[in-house]
Amino acid sequence: MNEFDKPKNDCQTVAYQDVEVCVPVTIKPFANVSTPKIKCEGSTVVCPGDDCKGKCGNICKFTISKKIRVEIPVVFGAKAEVGAAAIDCGGLGVEKHDPFMCK
Repeated sequence: MNEFDKPKNDCQTVAYQDVEVCVPVTIKPFANVSTPKIKCEGSTVVCPGDDCKGKCGNICKFTISKKIRVEIPVVFGAKAEVGAAAIDCGGLGVEKHDPFMCK
């Protein structure tokens, strides 16, 4: 299309809407435990009698903690949906209009 073929009444515009997008994030901790490894330390000690250290049925409890960083990749965006085009042909741009001219 050359310069003379271009319509003379084209008007372009750009519309925009500033928006803020948000997404709720919940971080739930978890820990996956592998099979514990038991490692023997020191020599075996054999003593007469039934006097074990500690009390019967006791357990040892401890905690393991580790500081971690949770990195969450998030891509924000928006989708623009355009409705159907409409036109209002209510008025003609001619002062005197012959109704028999447009058939």
